[in-house]
Amino acid sequence: MSIRATRLARKGLPAAIALAIGLAPTMAVAADSCPIPVDDVKAAIEAFASKASSEESNVEKDFKSATGSDYTKFYFDHFIKVNGSGDDTTKFITKAYDLTKFTGALPEGQIQKAMPPSVSISMSNAMELAEAAADEDNTKLDLAELRCNPNTEDAALSAALDQLDGSTVDKFRKAKKTACKLVHFAADLQDKKRQLDKIRTEGYPLFHLKAKEKKGFNGKERTIQLRADLRLYPEYPGAEDNPVKFGDIRGLRLSYNSYFKWSDNNWEPLNIYQYLVSESDEKDEVCFPKIKLSSSVKVATCVRISEITSSSIKLKVRGKYWYNSDSSAVSLGEHKIPAPFGYLQDVSNMKDKKMEDLKEKLVGRLASTMGKYGDMIEKAQEWKKACGS
Repeated sequence: MSIRATRLARKGLPAAIALAIGLAPTMAVAADSCPIPVDDVKAAIEAFASKASSEESNVEKDFKSATGSDYTKFYFDHFIKVNGSGDDTTKFITKAYDLTKFTGALPEGQIQKAMPPSVSISMSNAMELAEAAADEDNTKLDLAELRCNPNTEDAALSAALDQLDGSTVDKFRKAKKTACKLVHFAADLQDKKRQLDKIRTEGYPLFHLKAKEKKGFNGKERTIQLRADLRLYPEYPGAEDNPVKFGDIRGLRLSYNSYFKWSDNNWEPLNIYQYLVSESDEKDEVCFPKIKLSSSVKVATCVRISEITSSSIKLKVRGKYWYNSDSSAVSLGEHKIPAPFGYLQDVSNMKDKKMEDLKEKLVGRLASTMGKYGDMIEKAQEWKKACGS
């Protein structure tokens, strides 16, 4: 018999009744006199769940406003596709490309043969990136207590959840999942912005090829050569009202650093940059204006783009020479080159004011959600301190 039951028996209560009272859970007794009912924690959980839901909806509206309905659907669906419908927020990842080693010129004679390595932004990295995005906007954002990385809850909250009904627990799980998803969205925008400057200054290399042939020009034979360092530069929207072209590779710019050699003359650089890949569906060959190599020789770079997708480009590049009232060309051939055009377009759009505003709004909505999360944790800790055993 417990000490409490023994004392009750001494007061004249039957031993069986005294024993039953003595064995009753101390939490139940404490709950009767607890100054902070667990329903207060439940109310805080419901407030957090409501805030997470409304801010998720607002973020989706923000995305639509900045990028359009089609891309927003793709963006949100893609996250679900990568992460599934599981509730383990510690395993959330965001898919991206590592462009750090895929910038600048390729060695001469090389052609791009593969996409950049696909990388996953883990939950831990996502939290760091999201906080970095907040710091840029002068918004304090502390995600440590969200516990999207360790698969545990705050001790007080965990104790409260054990006392609450299944519906409330489900609301909490769903809300936490939403908050951790918003963390990843902020991290994704921050990661793309981080990669922007290097791509902007060095470009994404497609090939660095060289060709040499002997050609006849009205009875005179000459050796003509072409060397081209071809890179891709994402377009950076200028005016604020420019449409954001997520996944649309029209408007991406090719930079030709072309070099021509005529007979025994020295190599001459053409240095033509920022040619538009495609302004329409036109697939005819387009030639740059002729450049004089000498008083009697002119040259031009000509390109034909026959296919563009979100992950590759198929093109043919020639160097065309005019001499002695005749013309001829040396070709680098037609090549299908893998490149993450859709992702590069995403990266390029981070320079646009719309995307800067989107990132700021997302950070603000995440901060607002975290405010309700903090209120919930504080209420759970007050309850446990006053009422926990």
